[in-house]
Amino acid sequence: MGISIWQFAHIAVAGGTYALVHHGPQEGFFARAGYMGCFPILYSAFLFALVVYSRILTPLWLSPLTKLPQPKGGSWWNGHFMNIYRSGTGEVERKWIHEIPNDGLIYYRSILNTTRVIVTAPKTIQEIVTRVDDFKKPVLARAVAGKILGEGLVLSELDKHRQQRRVFMPIFAPKHIREMYPIFWGKTCEVTRKLTQLVTNQSQQSSQINHAVFEVGHWSSRAALDIIGMATLGEDFGSVEKEDAPLASAYRKTIEPTRGHVALAMLKIWFPEWLVNMLPSQINRTLDESVPVFRNLCRNLLRERRQMAAEKNKWRQGPTQLYEDVAAADEEGVIDQMTTFLAAGHETISVGITWTLYMLCLHPEWQTILRKEARAHLPDPNANYAPDEEKQNPSATSADVEQMPMIQAFVNEVLRWYPPIPQTMREALEDTVIDGQVVPKGTLIIIPFKGLHRDTNFWGPDANKFNPRRWINADGTLSPNGGCVSKFVNLSFMQGQRSCIAQGFSKAEMACLLGAWIGRFKFELVDPTLLDEDKMPISIGSLSSKPLNGLDVKCSIVEGWRD
Repeated sequence: MGISIWQFAHIAVAGGTYALVHHGPQEGFFARAGYMGCFPILYSAFLFALVVYSRILTPLWLSPLTKLPQPKGGSWWNGHFMNIYRSGTGEVERKWIHEIPNDGLIYYRSILNTTRVIVTAPKTIQEIVTRVDDFKKPVLARAVAGKILGEGLVLSELDKHRQQRRVFMPIFAPKHIREMYPIFWGKTCEVTRKLTQLVTNQSQQSSQINHAVFEVGHWSSRAALDIIGMATLGEDFGSVEKEDAPLASAYRKTIEPTRGHVALAMLKIWFPEWLVNMLPSQINRTLDESVPVFRNLCRNLLRERRQMAAEKNKWRQGPTQLYEDVAAADEEGVIDQMTTFLAAGHETISVGITWTLYMLCLHPEWQTILRKEARAHLPDPNANYAPDEEKQNPSATSADVEQMPMIQAFVNEVLRWYPPIPQTMREALEDTVIDGQVVPKGTLIIIPFKGLHRDTNFWGPDANKFNPRRWINADGTLSPNGGCVSKFVNLSFMQGQRSCIAQGFSKAEMACLLGAWIGRFKFELVDPTLLDEDKMPISIGSLSSKPLNGLDVKCSIVEGWRD
């Protein structure tokens, strides 16, 4: 078995110190300094040489990756990190894909010259996502999301991930998703009525105002959190009903789109996690306050379900039984799974709805198109409603949504244009070869969803235009791929063994929310400068990529709906 570079360093420095002290000039510096004086000097010199070699010479000249196409410029010690940090996740990579001629791989350097490779070809992406034992999620991904998600389906690896995926797949089978539509539609109606009341109250305060202003992510996250809770845990958290509901408040604070999260995550690459977590930062204080809220809520829910099972012998009828199966009844393991579904599930859907309303504001003609389709196929979410008659409201079904190709196409195009997760990273576990290129151990592999989704080589000449009609066939039916050349460049939900198992769930929920909201309301941006997409600041600090300052819209009621 070989020795590590640090073991070699200690042996070499100790041997060198001994030689200088005992065999060097008797009146020389090293002889006078003795062993305790020489060792720190030689060890410091070794560390300096190692840093120069590993962080400057290798990434700039010696690495086999330097033969690949590279972006111009960059710092000699920090690569292109600052460009990426300022521009937002996925933005710089998207430009490089279009500007740098390449054969499927682009090399660049990030913070402290860490080596990274962008994958730009379907065949190369397929190779990486199918070789799951050769690549893992890097420390950075775990540092950003680990404390919030736990060791659940999103962050687990290898056999553990395969086992979890096998257990949870049945929840999101098409048959079960069709059975969840009453949950989707019931909560959609509830949040739509809340927004209707918001507009009505504002209009009553002033005869000159016929709209209300609301932040999209705030409301969509509350609805999405309740839906994912009811569908996967059998629990309505009441987030739509109560703005200060504990779980919604905790997640809202935890998943703030600030760049400070990334700064702390970067520190965890170089320093022990426990040390970084002790830093007196506002983000650490917020996490320390909020994470126990949703973990304790899940813990109490789990124990309550277990007690009900023991008393009624009906445990296997509850959705939380699956969490027991996957975690072998280990309580913290079960809670990891529960928090993964809550956090990742509601956040990505909320962000998807936020970008959907943004694109509706940028393309108001689509509001008319989608409203007509929604009113033709969906029941009015406000129809015949009274607090004690909620169950009498007709529910939208999967058949209703399947008859709305324009709404589905719009959702698909939003996910192509603004994927909630704009890219993913993998780390090479050993020295390996990708598409004929030698890739050293530890190299980060970047799969840039957003950049690939806008590549004319894969999506046609109008790839750089927002065009929902690419998802509509000539006969008016929904196209499954939007005309792209390969499923490995349609990556909103990833592909292969790490693909999102809740793809159908997410699209169904988004279609219901979009159908009800556009059927009932008209939307406009509060800040007209954001009609220029280049002026929309995008976060890089949370679990997803979303408007850095939220998205405020003016919402007004459009009268009339089919009987």
